[in-house]
Amino acid sequence: MMLDEFYDYKNQLIGDLLTSENIVRLLADDCKPVDNAKDLVYTQVFPYEYVPETIEHGMTFICCDVDIQKSVNKTFLLPVLYIWVFSHKSKLKLPNGEGGVRTDRLCSEIAKAINGSRYYGLGELDLYAVKRFAPISDYQGKVMTFQAKDFNRTSPTGKPVPSNRKRG
Repeated sequence: MMLDEFYDYKNQLIGDLLTSENIVRLLADDCKPVDNAKDLVYTQVFPYEYVPETIEHGMTFICCDVDIQKSVNKTFLLPVLYIWVFSHKSKLKLPNGEGGVRTDRLCSEIAKAINGSRYYGLGELDLYAVKRFAPISDYQGKVMTFQAKDFNRTSPTGKPVPSNRKRG
């Protein structure tokens, strides 16, 4: 299991996001409800850093990616999960007197869904930072950073022990 975190964490995250009714509702266009949350994958939810090129109408996006910041000895890795949440300026204000900003509410809902989760690595996933993010003109949002700890190697490599190495 070498670097499975790159897709395991993303798959877990997308599943966690799309099973949250509040997150799906905040992603959806205010006029049309989402019939199947999985339809949002690769349209508004991306397992990589995505910046839309041409926008026909304002939308809200969530993107994610994983970096390995460092290896702590040969036992542990320190994966970092990045989540970009951004919305067109026309979608920032929440409708119907809910008050607040859509991207702020989305960050709050994402934190509720995954902060402290034990499905990412060993122990709990920890929220590290939330910073402003403006990918293109007329879009604003936040980038959330979560840290985890995972095994570097889960089993021996299968390579034979060198003949000059002590045994037992």
